[in-house]
Amino acid sequence: MNIRDLTTEMDRWAQRVKGLTDVTDTTELTEITDLTEIPVYMIKSIRHFIGYHRILLSIMAGIAIYIFAKPTHLSILAGLPVILAGEGIRIWSSGYITKNKVLVQDGPYALVRHPLYFGNLLIGLGFTIMAGKVSLLALFLAAFAIIYFSTIAEEEEFLQNRFGYEFSEYAQQVPRFIPWATATPTGEERFKWERVKGHKEYKAWVAIGLCLVLMVFKSYYVA
Repeated sequence: MNIRDLTTEMDRWAQRVKGLTDVTDTTELTEITDLTEIPVYMIKSIRHFIGYHRILLSIMAGIAIYIFAKPTHLSILAGLPVILAGEGIRIWSSGYITKNKVLVQDGPYALVRHPLYFGNLLIGLGFTIMAGKVSLLALFLAAFAIIYFSTIAEEEEFLQNRFGYEFSEYAQQVPRFIPWATATPTGEERFKWERVKGHKEYKAWVAIGLCLVLMVFKSYYVA
C-alpha cells in the first residue's frame, strides 16, 4: 500500500468515525430533551392530582390540625369572626358565578380571580386561630398553599383554554388571590340566591357548624 492509498483509507475511517459521532450526539440530545420533559409532565400530573382531590386533602389537613388543637373560649371567640367573613365571601361569590359558561367579572370577581378560595383561606385561618396553637398556623398555611395553588393553576389553565383572550385581559386587570380593586365591573351579572342554592353552599354551612361544635366540645372536655 502506497502513501496515497494509506491517506485515502485514513480519510474513509475519519468519515465513518464522524458519522458515528454525529449519530451518537443526536441520540444523546434526543434523550436529554426527553429527560427535560419528564419533570414537567410529573409536575402537571401532581398538580392535577392535588387539584382533583383538594376536598379530601383539605379534610385530612383539618383533621391533623384538630388532633393537635388546644382551643380555649377566647381562641374560639377570636376565630369566629374570621370564619364568618370567609363564609360571607363564599356566599357573595356563589351568587355570581356561573361555572364554565360565562367568565364572571362582577361582584367579588372584579376584585380577585378566585374569591371562593380566598373565602376558604379565611375559614381555615379562623379555625386555626380557634385551635389555639401558633405552630398549627404554619401547618395550615403550608397545606393551603400546596392544595390551592395547585388547584388555581389547574383552573386557570382551563379558563385560558375556554375563554382565551377574554381571560388574558381579565387576568391582567384582576389579581389572582389577594383582593384588590383594579378592574371595573362589567355590570352584566347580578347576585342571585338561586345560584347560591344551586351551588349547594348549604353544605359549607353544615361543615362549618359541625367543626364549630367539635372545637367547642374539645375546649370544654379535652383541651
